[in-house]
Amino acid sequence: MSARKHLIPIFLVLLMLVVSLPMKATAQQKTTITWLTLDWKVEEVVKAFEADNPDITVEVEQAAFNDLFQQIQVRLGSGSTSPDVIAVDVPVTASYASRGWLLPLDEAFSKEEFADWLPSSVQAGSVNGKLMSAPVSTSTQLLYYNKALFDKAGITPPGPDERWTWEKIAEVAPKLTIDENKDGTPEVWGFVWEQMARIYQLQVLPASLGGEAIGKDGLTVDGVINSDAWIKAFSYYYDMFNTLKVAPQGDDSLWPPDIFEPGKLAMFVGGPWNIRRFAEAKLPFEWGVSRHPYFKDGKIVTPTGSWHIGVNAKTEHKEAALRFVHWITTGKGAETWWRKGSGDFPAQQSVLKKFQTDPEFDKAPLSFLRIAADESTVNPVPRPTTVGFLEYEQILQNTFNDMRNGVKPKEALDTAVARITSEMAKYRK
Repeated sequence: MSARKHLIPIFLVLLMLVVSLPMKATAQQKTTITWLTLDWKVEEVVKAFEADNPDITVEVEQAAFNDLFQQIQVRLGSGSTSPDVIAVDVPVTASYASRGWLLPLDEAFSKEEFADWLPSSVQAGSVNGKLMSAPVSTSTQLLYYNKALFDKAGITPPGPDERWTWEKIAEVAPKLTIDENKDGTPEVWGFVWEQMARIYQLQVLPASLGGEAIGKDGLTVDGVINSDAWIKAFSYYYDMFNTLKVAPQGDDSLWPPDIFEPGKLAMFVGGPWNIRRFAEAKLPFEWGVSRHPYFKDGKIVTPTGSWHIGVNAKTEHKEAALRFVHWITTGKGAETWWRKGSGDFPAQQSVLKKFQTDPEFDKAPLSFLRIAADESTVNPVPRPTTVGFLEYEQILQNTFNDMRNGVKPKEALDTAVARITSEMAKYRK
């Protein structure tokens, strides 16, 4: 009996110890983070991340383009701790950072990982020397052409590695514009830009002539966007719509790939995302791409910039959020995002190299993506870093549409200067 009496307390002590131990062996505690992003295909990406990080669950909230910006403004602007992670259109990084909405990300990445990103992407995501949004994707632009229309006009199109000047395009485009019934509205347009009124695509026009997009303080536009370089560049833009009449006037409702696909557009400058679209559509005519144009007396520059990813400065799950951002912007995660997620170009040089080695890109038209991958590294110019980017972009969008529809470039640009200067006043200290 005495031996049993001693055993009972020992058993109770052991039981208490077992009960007090952490439950790691039976059920690992999970952290749930929320990711607010665009309506991309993210299911397989999230599944891959969670497989590599079984202690983290990602809840995805998706929104359309304009709704995404509104949600970020309202939720982060109110100091909400959710979402933990957000998709960031890279030119608004400075705006978000100035409001204290973003967590600096430098600590999450090694020097080697920084070096793997395209320098232009790191520059675009940094504010005052700190990385505020991590590069997920990048972009570039190419010249697309309908070879059947070129053949009909007796014109030889540019080769894949050839780079026409803007002057050459202005020379050729009228010969490719077809208005058979002479009603003033061509059945086939000669040329247009895919994003006809967006600074993303049009900034390289003045940049090719040495023009800047904004002053060094990130606020000044007088003497910048109404400089000689801008007036000359947008006189060319104006002429394409108004003088040569090779490009369609109107509003932003027309999307050039939609009229290129049925053969109603001979040339357009557009993003590499169109390559897969046209390949899958099996267009009934031969088409091709070449390098992005430049001005004859200017320098070669190309558009760049895309989506980055950021962490809410108020997140209650900093470690998990940083781990997700690190995973999706480096190594395996970056490649998974490129292949399974957005379909945009990767911002990592190591992943970009896969275009040159992956057999998927051996034959046309997918081989055109190899041209685009290389073009994304050719003197890319990011959109300007300014806390007032949203106002800047919207005013310039209206300005470009005004010039497209007949307002003279100097008048339109001077008006834009006055409007942007007024908007930027609230950001001056």
